[in-house]
Amino acid sequence: MAQKGGFDVWGKKYGLILAIVVGLIVWFLPMPADMTVTQHKLLSLFAGAVVAWITIGINFAVSTFAIITLLYFWVGNLDGKEKAGALVHDASFALSGFGSASLWLLLTGFVISIAMTESGVAKRLALHMMKKFGKTPMGAMFATIIANFIIAPLTPSNTARTAAMLPIIQGIAQTYKCEPGKSNFGKALYICGAFTSNITASTFLTGTIPNPLALALISAAVGASFMTTWSFWALAAIPTNIVILIIVPFLLLWMYKPENKTLPGGLAYVDDELAKMGPMSLPEKKAILYFLIALVLWSTDFIHHFNSSYVAFFVALLIFMPRIGVLDWKKTQNSLPWELFMYFGGVITLSTALMKTGAFKLIIEKGLGALGLYDMNYTILFIFLLGFTIFSHIIWSTTTAMAGVMIPIYIGIAQAMGFDVVKFVLPMSIMLGYALCLPFNTMGNIIMFGDGYFTIPDLLKSGLIMSAIIWLCWIVTAFVYWPFIGL
Repeated sequence: MAQKGGFDVWGKKYGLILAIVVGLIVWFLPMPADMTVTQHKLLSLFAGAVVAWITIGINFAVSTFAIITLLYFWVGNLDGKEKAGALVHDASFALSGFGSASLWLLLTGFVISIAMTESGVAKRLALHMMKKFGKTPMGAMFATIIANFIIAPLTPSNTARTAAMLPIIQGIAQTYKCEPGKSNFGKALYICGAFTSNITASTFLTGTIPNPLALALISAAVGASFMTTWSFWALAAIPTNIVILIIVPFLLLWMYKPENKTLPGGLAYVDDELAKMGPMSLPEKKAILYFLIALVLWSTDFIHHFNSSYVAFFVALLIFMPRIGVLDWKKTQNSLPWELFMYFGGVITLSTALMKTGAFKLIIEKGLGALGLYDMNYTILFIFLLGFTIFSHIIWSTTTAMAGVMIPIYIGIAQAMGFDVVKFVLPMSIMLGYALCLPFNTMGNIIMFGDGYFTIPDLLKSGLIMSAIIWLCWIVTAFVYWPFIGL
């Protein structure tokens, strides 16, 4: 963890300064004659923003305040319009990203997630999975995987999902008498917890924040379609991710042989925890009902065509309604991710402007031409970028920032090369969840690392192997399964 701490300290100290310097360098660089002033300004702003997001030189929400301010006062408007020699300042342009349906899916999705955890449903589910499957090390790991998979559609944060699963994993480790830093099964169990949260994040549109962000950017570039729905994401991602989730415990138990083949002392821990919870409460029953309503409406959106964000609004309304609800707004509002809400809106605004003005497309066209890559085979490029997206997680400390940077670039590549944007970029978006190699790659990894059951080399070794397996699985999917669903 020292590595992450060192970078964090450096980033907070110098990140903002570096972001400003990089933005100014891009602004003062000579640009192609066919580049407009508006395009140049947007690229300078994006370059500085990328550095700020990677270093976390300023808070994500504060970076959005900076972006929106510069968009209004400096860029002015999307078309570069002037009146009497002065910029026309367009407030609706500078704030356009905050009208994105995907942004509101993030916020309302968190309401549903909080209802699931606060009511106790998520914990009860995990305990029942453990009671059913947890008598062997393999079964115990599958119990955590199944519970995580079930709650993933309504937990748009693998951080929150991992935190919800942590007490269960801690109880399993104690029941199996695992000693931190020494137990092979403890090592496999905790790494499995980290892997599972990342893999289930990839599985559902509402499984992690970068997913709706990526889809919002794709929709902004080419418009909404049946391929930008909750159900199509699930159709494209679920089968392969189920295969990947099945592989995880087999790989980890092969790498780290468990000390015990069966559960020492039986399931006393699980029985004690369930006894403490008592019978299922009315709030839990309501939470399950609203969970099912959301899941059914999301998974059938290809029939009724209700936008997934507005389904989440409807379910959130039920959750907050007097008498029939589960949560109180005043108690819940402090648990909502306002920082990420702000970041999300800023990224969509800036990235949409870069795409609509053709700034990304222009720069990428120039780059591809200079490198002689215009004739690159689509299949080779596609396979390479699938792997690049998976393995490049190793340099990122947040998948949300990664999505904000990489998805606009992938859209620009697709536009410059004349590829179908959705068919090219949606697969890359599904890869955004697989941050498996180092603790600091995602907060879920840090949560599992914190109990001391595995080391950084343990996670790196197993993460690299698992990442290679995941890449292979998706290559097979791209040729065997995706053509049948039109992707």
